[in-house]
Amino acid sequence: IRILAIPSDKHGVGKFRIMDPYKFIAENYTDEVHVDTSYNAENRDDYFLNYDIVIFHTFIHQTTHEHNKQRIEWLRSKGIKVIMDIDDLWMPDQRHPMYHQIKHSGLAQMKVDMLKVVDYISTTTPIFADYMKKSLGVKNVVIFPNAVNNEESQFQPNPTKSDKIRFGWLGGSSHLHDIELLENGISS
Repeated sequence: IRILAIPSDKHGVGKFRIMDPYKFIAENYTDEVHVDTSYNAENRDDYFLNYDIVIFHTFIHQTTHEHNKQRIEWLRSKGIKVIMDIDDLWMPDQRHPMYHQIKHSGLAQMKVDMLKVVDYISTTTPIFADYMKKSLGVKNVVIFPNAVNNEESQFQPNPTKSDKIRFGWLGGSSHLHDIELLENGISS
């Protein structure tokens, strides 16, 4: 199986949703799978003919939405499976730092358009998968948990002897308001 993986960036969501999981697959299933990673796939039809599957998080090409939709349709017409990965609701609420920009640009609807035309959607949790199935009327949603490599230095435990309870949180700055959900439990 030849896979082209297109992360949206080299850190955060790109790292944990595309780069690390597909690197793991490539390293551990070398007899069955070949994975290439591209941060902006070449805009040539022949480039894609080398692949059986194209997976992307936000876009295939760093161009217009219409161009990306056309690429998805072209890939599917050639029998190449297209997977769009999504880890957050397409329209964030007003607490998100980019709320106004996303609302003004129509990005949320663009994501929905693409989610409805791909072969499969990969996402983080059964709750989000069920939400997409119900709200978008899609059935092709699969769970693909975040890839956290416990061997990376940032995830190595460094315990401090104490009778206090300590915990860690891993998430983007756009989710700082999610920590507020812990406030009542922590204070009690």
